Amino acid sequence: MTHALKRPIRALACAATLTGGLLALPAWAADLKVEVNHSSLHTLGQAASTIIVGNPAIADISISNNSTLVIFGRSYGTTNLIALDATGRQIANLDINVVEARTGVLTVNRGTGQASYACAPNCVRVINTADQTEATDTLLATTQGVTQYGDSSAEASSEQD
Repeated sequence: MTHALKRPIRALACAATLTGGLLALPAWAADLKVEVNHSSLHTLGQAASTIIVGNPAIADISISNNSTLVIFGRSYGTTNLIALDATGRQIANLDINVVEARTGVLTVNRGTGQASYACAPNCVRVINTADQTEATDTLLATTQGVTQYGDSSAEASSEQD
């Protein structure tokens, strides 16, 4: 009878130890959600000097000031962010989920391909990493052409001044 009682008591002692360990987790562990092609601000509890991103193809992080991060959703998916203080001590460890935009987005599926549009107020083709490659490449080339034209016009204006 004594042996039978020891087993549940050991189990309770192990559970109490594990629970105590779980309750001792740092308060800064949290999840952040950012829409693809959007930015979000996140304030840390203290100043960070180093930021590490698990997969920079999913989210891009920059430091606005010592304790404010700007998180840009590059592509759909999940990655993590680790922030270190000046002594190299971890001050944050966050999961970042980059999700689809919630409003004003239209996705058109044709066979196996898809195209994305932002509809506010009119629908305009937008870059989406899940879209058909050929259509996205064409849109990127057009966007780069317009950007280069604007840059060359700005350079010409500044040379005339």
